[in-house]
Order: sequence, then structure tokens, then C-alpha cells
Amino acid sequence: RFWSPSLLQPDVDFYKAMAVDCTKQQVSVDLWNFSGAYADLATLGQLVKHTTGHVHWYPGFSDAVMGEKFSRDLQWSLTREQGWEAVMRVRASRGMRISAFHGHFFIRGTDLLALPNIDEDTSFAVEIGHEESEATSPACCLQAALLYTTSGGERRIRVHTMQVPITNALTTLFEAADVDACANLMARIAAEQALNSRLLDGAEKLQHSCMELMRAYRSLCPPQAKGTNQMLLPESLKLLPLYVLGLMKSAVFTPAPEVRADEHSAVLFALANMSASMSTALIHPRLFQVFPPAGAIGALPCPLPLTAQGLLSTGAYLVDCGSELTLWIGRGVPTDFVQQVFGWPTLDGVDPTQLRCLPADSSPLAGHVVGMVEALRADRTWCWPRLKVLKQGEGDAGFQQVLIEDQTKQMMSYPEFLAHCHRYILSKVS
Repeated sequence: RFWSPSLLQPDVDFYKAMAVDCTKQQVSVDLWNFSGAYADLATLGQLVKHTTGHVHWYPGFSDAVMGEKFSRDLQWSLTREQGWEAVMRVRASRGMRISAFHGHFFIRGTDLLALPNIDEDTSFAVEIGHEESEATSPACCLQAALLYTTSGGERRIRVHTMQVPITNALTTLFEAADVDACANLMARIAAEQALNSRLLDGAEKLQHSCMELMRAYRSLCPPQAKGTNQMLLPESLKLLPLYVLGLMKSAVFTPAPEVRADEHSAVLFALANMSASMSTALIHPRLFQVFPPAGAIGALPCPLPLTAQGLLSTGAYLVDCGSELTLWIGRGVPTDFVQQVFGWPTLDGVDPTQLRCLPADSSPLAGHVVGMVEALRADRTWCWPRLKVLKQGEGDAGFQQVLIEDQTKQMMSYPEFLAHCHRYILSKVS
């Protein structure tokens, strides 16, 4: 299968020019793609990117497999809260400046975002820089003002203002960091780097940013702490190396041929619109033990580490990666579980894409599985995740990719990645 980095670049400027015309007419475009063949989403997506739209990708659409997800996604897209004919501006106190915007929009001038349509699932990231070497006030104010028209035709302005303290102590800044927001912004910047050059360049930029952050924090630690050979990170950012490794192993940066060009493009367009909580679900999926039940029937147990160590071939596990749920069934799972949950005496020779869970009231185990699935779906307002069933050893490469703490052919394990970062930091310090 042919793949080239140029497949992530727009092939023509026609759709970007059309997007500019759409923006002038206050038209926003969502892209719904159902093709199983290459569709050049990188080019078509320019129409979405500059009109505040969304890309919805259903590769090789089958009504039996994806019909309900498409129906629910379309219903949500048509009924969610919308704002029309919008513009947005972000301001900062004197001494600070807005240095970059990330997301789907068309920018007018230097700081006015034209948004033909704005909905509750759209998010933007903003980079803020210093204009002066030293701040003269103890606090800084940030303000985002959105002018829009409601679905009822009422013109409104929505203003969010936030005051944050200014400190000269960098350790205070590290301790107050939000790891989900940091990972989201780093992912957006690295994704743009990948689009402008190569996927490898984006992944390297992401890794370098993480290691430089860890090195900077170590340089601020007291001498007795720096004298140890331990990894030093503030409590607020303990998970950042794991998030970075998860992002590098995700479909965003996974090299071909494991991930198709259109899948790369679809994920990159989705990432540009993701809030911090949404991107965390993509970067660091959650793994739950379904069988044997690890808690109350139907309740979500504590998530497991994302590693194959400890997984039982006689068990069943549920993975939540944000946009999709995967039920992985070990090859040695008892027939009683299969009978109660799916109504089949055995899974031998059964196509897992055709498996459907029985109603919750049909058996205790069916109620347990359905209860866990519905609990995860209830937590989603921005996407209805379909349930995909996989059998151990039969097309379960997607499940193995979720186990980001394990070593792969191209990438290190989590302990190896931490050791690699630590060696880099010590080499810079010495």
C-alpha cells in the first residue's frame, strides 16, 4: 500500500478558497465520509478547517456495524446548542500578548476569529507570550469575547474573564500546571509540526518538549534533590511523560502502513477541535476489567495500567478511548460468560463484528457488561462511542496498540521511555 508524507498535505488550494467564500457567507461545513477507499481527507478537510466544522469518518461504512453510531452522531450534530455568525477575540493584560491560535477558524487581521458556526463541542487553544521582561502587576487578566446569534435569532455577546496570579517562582508555575491542558496544547503544536513537515518531526518535537520541561524543573530543584539519581517532576505533571508516550503511539503519529493516510488526517482534524478532557481520552485510554467482575455489578471499577502484564486469557476487558469502546475477550474465557452476554455457546467461528450484547435484564453478566458500557456512554456529550468486540489473537492489533506502557516494534515501553528521558536530562545537567 503506497503511502507518502505528502498525503497529509492539501493537494490543491480549491477547497481553502471555497472555505474563505463560505466564511464570508457565514456558512460552516461538516464533512461526513463513508468511503472504504482513499478519499484525500487532507484536501477535503480544508473546507472544514477554515469554516469551524467537524470531520466525521466512518471507513468502509456498514449499517450493521456503524449505523447506530452514525444515526446518533447526526442527531447530536443537528440538535446540540449552536451559535451562528460568530466572531471571537481573546485579549490579555498589558505586558502579555496572544502569540498563536490553534483550532478550526478563519482569522481576520491578527486576532479576530471568524466562526460561521460555533457549537458546544468546539474548542480553541491559545498561546500567550510576554511582551515585557518583567510584569509590574501581581496578576494578569485574560478575556475571551464571543459575539454570536442564537438559534432564536437573538444577537448576544458572551464574555469569559479570568484573573491569574503572576509569580517569579518557576516552581510555583510548575506546581499549578494542568497536565491535561499541557498535553492538549503540546499535541496541537506537534500535530501542526507534523503537517508542515513529517510525522517523525512532530513526534520528535513532542518528545523534546517533554524532556526539556523535565530538565527545566530539575534545574530548579534544591541541590540535595538534584544530587539524587531519581526522576524529578512536580506532582501536577507526574503523568505528562505517559501522556506524551501515549500520543506518540496513537494514530496521530503512528507511521504507515499501520495507519492509513485518511485515518491520520481524520485524527489530526479531530485533535484540532478537542477539549483537554477529549484529548486525554485519546492519548491515555482507560482499561477496565469486565470479567471476572472487579466490583459491583454494572459499576465501573478502577482503571488498570495500560499493559498486557496482568491481563488474563480467561478474562474480558473494556477499553475506553473516547470515540470508541472495545470489549476484548480472552481466548480462554468461560463459555458461561459468552452464553450470558452474547447468547452464543461458543465464539469459535463467529465473526466478532456481528456480536451484540443481550439486553441487561437477560442475565447478571449481560447486565454487568451493558451497565459498564452505558456508564461510559453517559459520560460523553461530544461523541457516542460504539462498542466493538475483539477476540484475542484475531485482528486485535488495535487493542494491543492501546497498551501504551508496553514495548512495540517502533516504540519503547513506558519504563524505557522514562529511562531515556532521564539519561537526556542528566547529560544536559552534567
